[in-house]
Amino acid sequence: MTLAYHRFDPGPCGFPRPRVPVLPPLSRAQLGPARPEPAGRRRHYTRGRYALHAAYALAGVGPRGALLAPAYHCRTMLDPALRLGAEVALYPLTPDLHADLDGIQRATAACRTRPAAVLLTHYFGLPRRLAEVSTWCRAEGITLVEDCSHALPGTAGDDASSQPPIGHSGRWAVSSPYKFFPCPDGGWLWANGDALLPADAPRSPGARAELRGTLAAWEQLRHAPQAPDPAAIGNELAAMEPRLALRGRDWAEHGNATSDDYAAVAEGIGGLTVSRWIERHTDLALLIERRRSRYRQWVAAVDGLRGVAALLPDLPRGVAPYMFPLLVDDPPRLFYPLKQLGLPIWRWDDMAVSDCTVSQRYRQGVFHLPCHQALDDAQMAWMTAAVRAVATLG
Repeated sequence: MTLAYHRFDPGPCGFPRPRVPVLPPLSRAQLGPARPEPAGRRRHYTRGRYALHAAYALAGVGPRGALLAPAYHCRTMLDPALRLGAEVALYPLTPDLHADLDGIQRATAACRTRPAAVLLTHYFGLPRRLAEVSTWCRAEGITLVEDCSHALPGTAGDDASSQPPIGHSGRWAVSSPYKFFPCPDGGWLWANGDALLPADAPRSPGARAELRGTLAAWEQLRHAPQAPDPAAIGNELAAMEPRLALRGRDWAEHGNATSDDYAAVAEGIGGLTVSRWIERHTDLALLIERRRSRYRQWVAAVDGLRGVAALLPDLPRGVAPYMFPLLVDDPPRLFYPLKQLGLPIWRWDDMAVSDCTVSQRYRQGVFHLPCHQALDDAQMAWMTAAVRAVATLG
């Protein structure tokens, strides 16, 4: 079955570079004594998408085994399955991004090849319900692969007594540590229970890659970004009026090729040594505390604003959020001026087409906004002021 995609190209708009880092840059304040390596059988790859490739292959995803994936997704969640020659079927989600088991069963019935795996994602670092899906997978002989690329594995939410910690329910699980730790790369694959790991260990990225990664980390230590001035936002919005007429390009596309963000040559390549060092030396308690604090600031800042809302306002105890999801009623009204201001906004606007109304709305209507531990008070003040200013225009 050939997939159809909705694509978006912001190139015609000439947006400036983000004025606040999207991911946490390295700083000495985040580092501390080394933590021990987590227990369990793990493999360290250069990115989570290549850890997913290994997990899918182990699960039997390929020409004879389909992948059931969430309709709201980054395309790199599908790429490894397409690379393996598998059919990909999309299942719907609830508005709060829990898997819809009835929808999974309908997607299964529509598959031309028997599903080998279900991918279940913990969006924005908040644990999503998986007990019902996990039970169904076991009954059907389908592998559950737990996607923790937005989450810190091992953490648990308010219902920790009834649900295992994040990453402990899937037969295999993957994570993207560079989204939490200020390291240049990294993607973990680990096996639960009696699940096996790939027979071949990841290959070395090579001395040049190791050197580039170390130099990139060093540059971050030397150059701390400065926050813009919230008082200048009004004048900047007035001056950008001619640029607001520029619009990105939306189009449809068909095909089962992998996206531009997936490089087959990187399959099986290990993560950098410097990334593992930074991950082990990052102050984890500080990381969690600051991310939770910034997330709560966002929730308070958008409360009561016209046309926007926190998609997931409740932050379970003990979990570290990846980004803050802002649900926007009229995406173009906010997206273009905020991007012209230089606000860092991430969206999953390149997405496979499905009949899931939630993913159709969230594709361009959910803005992923930074809430990482390296943000200072001035950067948060500017970002929240920018959102408030643009939300109240007109």
